[in-house]
Amino acid sequence: MLKRLWKDLRPIGSVDGTTRSRVTGWATGPGRIKVEALVNGVAVANCSPSMERLDVAATYPNRRKALRSGFSLDLPAGAITDDGLAEVEVVARTTMPPFRRKTIGSFRAVGPELLRKLETVSPIAIRSPFPRDVTDLVLALDPELGTDLPSEDGQRSFVERLRQLLATPGVNALPPFAAYARYLTHTYAHCQFVGRHFPAFNGLATEGAADFNAKPNSIRELFPIIHHLYVLRSHGVEGDFAEFGCFKGYSSAMLSFACKQLGMPMHIFDSFAGLPPSEGSGYQSGQYTGPIEEVRSNLRNFGAADIVTLHQGFFADSLQRWRPDRLACLWMDVDLESSARDLMVVAPAVDDRGAVFSHECTASIFAGSRPESAPRLDNPIAPLLKAFEDMQRPLSGHYVAGYTGAFWSHDAGVPVLRSEPLFDLVESLTKAN
Repeated sequence: MLKRLWKDLRPIGSVDGTTRSRVTGWATGPGRIKVEALVNGVAVANCSPSMERLDVAATYPNRRKALRSGFSLDLPAGAITDDGLAEVEVVARTTMPPFRRKTIGSFRAVGPELLRKLETVSPIAIRSPFPRDVTDLVLALDPELGTDLPSEDGQRSFVERLRQLLATPGVNALPPFAAYARYLTHTYAHCQFVGRHFPAFNGLATEGAADFNAKPNSIRELFPIIHHLYVLRSHGVEGDFAEFGCFKGYSSAMLSFACKQLGMPMHIFDSFAGLPPSEGSGYQSGQYTGPIEEVRSNLRNFGAADIVTLHQGFFADSLQRWRPDRLACLWMDVDLESSARDLMVVAPAVDDRGAVFSHECTASIFAGSRPESAPRLDNPIAPLLKAFEDMQRPLSGHYVAGYTGAFWSHDAGVPVLRSEPLFDLVESLTKAN
């Protein structure tokens, strides 16, 4: 009884709409109610709800003041400085004892001069793990955030500021922010769709076999690749995307969809007959077979088949028939040292600023940012590192998730965003939507 009485004494309400200088919504409670706006913690305006709200009255029939609960509150001139960003909190409070208050909404507001400044920022020459134009906008407000972008802590600080800006009306409509948010939410939703609906089991294997699971990667492994494709394009990195080893096309379904959004041709290289013989590797010849027609069907149903070219055969053969002229990025899930060695003939085609992602990678191979891996029959990482060392393009990198790692040229490559800051950003966008 006391708990219900306490709830009845509290004001309730909601903010329905905001502009830089006006807030609309509703608030009601016991006795008289005041709605107050605070800018950066300082009260700047208040009003008493008095506008008719039939919807609120119908929802709260026991609140006798619900019918006249609507309000429209104007912020005074100068409350939001012309060149500033402000936090606006909207509070409903009772005017008689026992005093109660409730925050019914909050938003960020941007001054007109600052918005004009952001519309005309100059490019900054920096190798950022974020899109170049997005980096320019954030650093125009907070230049110090550019000093530690290589570190995970620096990336977390950047993401926190970026999340604030993407939640600020007016600022989040700027083309670089809007395009980035659209790409992230669109591709992430598609990844979740594929994760839920892609066939789960390999009909060519027996239950319990290593290749019975038809979804061998996770979204946390694949979405950093999707993000980085956007980043590379924003940095002006041209070239196609190549996947080596696709099994049933689970990763292909997610990655081809992202390539479609970017207009980036995708090439898939696979035997479509499983792994080649490799005695002593622990793998069996023919394991992980995904017939080409099955992969095509999965691409049609779950990906973007029209952006993809399939190249059938073991790498040593198919790469004799056709090789890409220029690659922005490469993803390999090939299991074997011999397969990785065969495909490294395409390493010179990878743009100096581009990236390579590989499965069969654990956190233990990274000593700081420099990867180290000893040759082994079931280890495709060692041939990757050797190929780039031989080209005098030594790689930096980091562990991504699962069994996936990211690699880029130590001297010229665009670094890959760490997974935790990336997913903090993506989840804030998807929750907001």
